[in-house]
Amino acid sequence: GGGSTSKGALLSPSQKRANHIQSEQKRRANIRRGYEALCEVVPALREAIRAEEERERSGGGAGDDDGGGAGSGSKGRGRGVGSTGPGGEKAKKKRKGESDKSDGRAGPRSENVVLQKTIDYITALLADRAALAQRLEIARGILPLGHPAAQVDPRHLDAQGVPLWEREWNGGMDLDAGAEEGSEEEG
Repeated sequence: GGGSTSKGALLSPSQKRANHIQSEQKRRANIRRGYEALCEVVPALREAIRAEEERERSGGGAGDDDGGGAGSGSKGRGRGVGSTGPGGEKAKKKRKGESDKSDGRAGPRSENVVLQKTIDYITALLADRAALAQRLEIARGILPLGHPAAQVDPRHLDAQGVPLWEREWNGGMDLDAGAEEGSEEEG
């Protein structure tokens, strides 16, 4: 291979630039995949995206709402190509298939909407979990001591005897990689 060159061989500026561009493209692709995954998992996002796609298919635009778009009345105030917007933010190029709504909103796939809806969803899930945990404690308190329903099946305990649902989530870092290989397509 070509790996036998001396340590003194440096990359040319064009090679450095190409490497930088490639790594930046990979980074952006990973972020985009993460946002797409959130759009599939978070119910409010999934519903909003389906509704938007349905409106686009039926020919109805988002401009039918109130007509008071963010861009209205701003004609002649621009500073030229590449200038910053009224809030000081830099104007961004649109990716293929990406457009502002005619009323100035970015739609359900905007980073702000995705992150806010994800936060709302996780907050709701945590509240649901807390409510269920409270109900479980009340139910356990009603049962007499030693009742079979109050006991945890040993298969659901970890090595320290803690129920699996009581453990703090660590991202699955303690899972045996060999046990997971054959179970990728479950469900």
